[in-house]
Formats: sequence, structure tokens, C-alpha cells
Amino acid sequence: MRAAALGLAITLLAAGTAAAQAAGDIVAQLKRDATSLITIDRPPTGGQLALGLGLFALVSSADPHLSEQSRAHLPGWVDHFKSGGATGSANTVAVALAAGGLLAGDHRVTTGGLTLLEGNVVLGVVLQLSKRAFGRVRPNHPGPGRWFAGGDSFPSDHTAHAFLVASVLDAVIDRPAWRWALYPLASCVALDRLHEGVHYPTDVIAGGLLGWWIGHRLSVSHGLAGRPGHVAVSWAPIPGGALIAARAAF
Repeated sequence: MRAAALGLAITLLAAGTAAAQAAGDIVAQLKRDATSLITIDRPPTGGQLALGLGLFALVSSADPHLSEQSRAHLPGWVDHFKSGGATGSANTVAVALAAGGLLAGDHRVTTGGLTLLEGNVVLGVVLQLSKRAFGRVRPNHPGPGRWFAGGDSFPSDHTAHAFLVASVLDAVIDRPAWRWALYPLASCVALDRLHEGVHYPTDVIAGGLLGWWIGHRLSVSHGLAGRPGHVAVSWAPIPGGALIAARAAF
């Protein structure tokens, strides 16, 4: 009787210790994730920041014209990719990865699914805060293009979720050739948002960068990917002038 009670007590103590250790591991991982998301390896210089803001202002000023051209000239088949940027689609991919990894005994795939689930939560919060902060009115709403007017156009959440999924899958698969399929598919979601006339080009550019950033940084934090080697911005000479060129190494 005493032996059974002692055995039960030892079992419960071991289970409690394991649970406490698991909780500690989760908290430590979340701290690493937070650090990875807000830490920039190479902060931009003042000149690079000014250049980036200038380019954004230039593209933003051309948004209305580019939006009209997109609705008129983009092919209708891009509309079939809309669901690929839905929050539910991202969660479905995440659950499929996590479950598939568990069934196959592949820790990397399981980690990828959990990373995507976490990224979806983080991205959802950041998107809502960004939309409230910028308040840009959508192209198909009254007063289109106005900033800080209570709209929800900037950034594009469908594009952001599509690039979040692409970046995490890129890290899990870890085969450069797959990038030629993953990112074009995510780009089709962005093109759909332009073709439907519900977003401006700068909305989808910002959404894509945001989704990729969160997906990639969480993948780095979870050991699925390495940090980018570098991102360089330079002038590229062309006949009759020069062109700004950006080059990224991963």
C-alpha cells in the first residue's frame, strides 16, 4: 500500500517536473522569438532610410494610376488565388504540417507547423494595429486613398498571410528550387488584390514584406533557417542614366 502510494507520488512529481520544464522551455522560446522579431542584424543608415522613405513616397503617389491599370490589365485567373491568403488557409497549412510531422516522426516539419501557427497569431495582431494606425481607405470605398481616415487598406492582410506561409514553407523544405514556386504563388495572391480593386500596390508590397519578415524571423528563431547574409542597395548604371538596385543574399 505504502509502496503504491510512494510510486504514485513519484510519478506525479515527475509529471509535474516535466510539465514545469516544458512550460519553461516554451517561455524561453517565446522570448527568443520576440527578440528575433524586433532585432535587426544591420540597422539601416540614415541615407538608406531616407532612400527607402523616398521610394515609398514615390510609389505611393503613383498608386491610383497603378491601381487602375491593374484592374484593367491583370488577367482574371489571378482571382482564383484569393483563398491562398486567407487566415484560415494559413492555419490549415500549419495544422497539416504539425500533424503530418507528428505522424511521420519528422521534428522539422512539426516545428514548421507550430512556427506557422505562431506567425499567424503575431501577424494578425500586427496587421490590426497597422490598419488602425494608418487608416488608409480602400480604392473601392468612398474617399479612396486617404490616410488616417478610418480605412483598413494598408497593409494587405491576404498578401501578408500568403508570404508568411511561403516564407515558413521555404524554411521547412529548405530547397532553393522551391522558392521559384512558393513566392510566385504568394505573388498571385497580391495580384488578385490589385485586380479586384481592393488594395493599392503599396498595400500589397507592405503586406508581403511584413508576412515574409515575420515568417522568416520566426523560422530563424526556431532553427529552421539561417539569417540573411546581407541586403545591399546600390546604383546600377544603365544607358542614359542609372537605376537603383537591391540585392539580397539568403
